[in-house]
Amino acid sequence: MHQSNHQTVHVWDLPTRFFHWALAFCVLAAFFTIKAAGTTEGWVANSGIIWIDWHLKFGYCVLSLILFRIIWGFTGSYYARFCQFIKGPATIARYLKGAYTSLGHNPLGALSVIAMLAVFGFQAFSGLFTTDDIFTEGPLAHLNSAFSKTMSSLHRSNEPVMIILFALHILAIIYYRIFKKQNLVATMVSGKTQILLQQPKNIQSATDNLQTRIMGLLTLAITSGFVYWISTLGASSSGSFY
Repeated sequence: MHQSNHQTVHVWDLPTRFFHWALAFCVLAAFFTIKAAGTTEGWVANSGIIWIDWHLKFGYCVLSLILFRIIWGFTGSYYARFCQFIKGPATIARYLKGAYTSLGHNPLGALSVIAMLAVFGFQAFSGLFTTDDIFTEGPLAHLNSAFSKTMSSLHRSNEPVMIILFALHILAIIYYRIFKKQNLVATMVSGKTQILLQQPKNIQSATDNLQTRIMGLLTLAITSGFVYWISTLGASSSGSFY
């Protein structure tokens, strides 16, 4: 009877996996809806869809998810916590030399995670203050016109940075799949990965029980409620997040 020389380890809890895929979907949706809104016929499509309103909704979702991930980085399961995967220059150097392994985000990948949280988070935050002085205004744009103007400019300038980060993320996934034979996509879908039996026996397995999932749901409900409250602070006009 064939016996596998691998063992399965749970790495990503369901809330972390949901965050990952929901953020990817909402960022892409926000991008495409603002491009649709930018066309002459894009403000109101033949179907009656007001694209800028959908852009606003996806922007709110992005902000809710980013806030969730920040909190989850302190309260989530083992591999989701910042203290587990954010390392210093010495550990990054060891990883590059092949002397350090990690089941979760590797030390170099951790930099990508932080960069994406910062860049996408800033885009969503700045969107609260943006205005085009015609149709669209974020819910906090009325607080300070000078600050709103600055945020609107930075909001537009940040778009190429996000595109570059997104592209690098996809390229990294392809690199790991082809050259390191690691299927990061499958791991983020199932939450599980395979390791050799020869590896240390004290490998930590992420907790992904009902309590963890309820805590994740409550955390997301809190951040979503907070963002919804912010959305009610402005005028009735739309607010762009991209």
